[in-house]
Amino acid sequence: MLTERKREILKEVVLKFIDTGEPVSSQNIVANTNLGLSSATIRKEMAELEKLGYLSHPYASAGRIPSDKGYRFFVDNYINKNLSLNSKSSNEVLLSSKKDISKEINKDMEFEVILKKSSEQLAKMTSYLSMIVAPTIYNSKFRHLEVIELGRGIFLLVLIIDTGRVFKRNLFFEGNYNSLDLQSAANILNLNFKNKNLSEVVNLNLKIPDFDSYLIPVIKKIIDTIKKIIDEALVYNNVYIHGASSILNLPDFLDIKKVHEVIKLIENEYMLVDLLLNISEDDSFIIKIGSEICDEGASDLSLVASRYKIYNQSTGTIGVLGPKRMNYFKVVQVIRAFIENFKEIFS
Repeated sequence: MLTERKREILKEVVLKFIDTGEPVSSQNIVANTNLGLSSATIRKEMAELEKLGYLSHPYASAGRIPSDKGYRFFVDNYINKNLSLNSKSSNEVLLSSKKDISKEINKDMEFEVILKKSSEQLAKMTSYLSMIVAPTIYNSKFRHLEVIELGRGIFLLVLIIDTGRVFKRNLFFEGNYNSLDLQSAANILNLNFKNKNLSEVVNLNLKIPDFDSYLIPVIKKIIDTIKKIIDEALVYNNVYIHGASSILNLPDFLDIKKVHEVIKLIENEYMLVDLLLNISEDDSFIIKIGSEICDEGASDLSLVASRYKIYNQSTGTIGVLGPKRMNYFKVVQVIRAFIENFKEIFS
């Protein structure tokens, strides 16, 4: 258990290091805070914090920098505990961020465009790597489908779900079916599938009038295609990643070895998606630091992420990957602004 004095000194070291990127000395603390402590007293406390594992002492520098343990203490005690507080500064960041977002993103855009542009804007506003995973299709609801004749026996299946995502697949049917037949089949499916979860529609017992029984092969083909769409979407979650160049341009990654580690990590899209998908829906925000992210390549990184909801049901994930020396407070508020923007767009 840290004393109040040690807690305050540790907080100031983390804040100063985040701000400057330079090791923090006892003189820095004295000059920039109102703790009312001498340089010698602060130096002694910093030495004890180092022994306890909260600070480290790089090279021959007179200053110290936070360790992963130090960052974790800072995040748990000064970031996570303040997430629910509506302070003036947090509201200012939130409102300013929402204003910037609304200039680029609006509800008239297609679903995929909204997520793509949001990823680009998030990377721009934080200068870090942004990641947005679309809601899993399995929990989404059926909205509508159309079968459009393209000519020469080729038809286009258009499936629309409640999130606004649109899936298109070409279809070929054996037998002599015309556009009216296909429209009748689509009407039957629209009637039976209305407001059903996609997990239900593929196993639903359909009510098909006797006079439309000749359409059963067509309906079966369409349902099989919907099954394939769901299976593909479950395996390949739509993920929008942006800002790789931004993170590599930061002074934290001048060392070529660190650059290679970061590149290897951000190129592993499967691992990044897996990280985001494993966030509990009970968590408002999660912040992972260094080795908490993964075993290799993340020693100099932190991840900030949260779930977001579409139409109060389907959930996706939005997150930022950046240096441990990131402005956690700002990043959390910016991500929160995007989540609120999603709520307004998809309400």
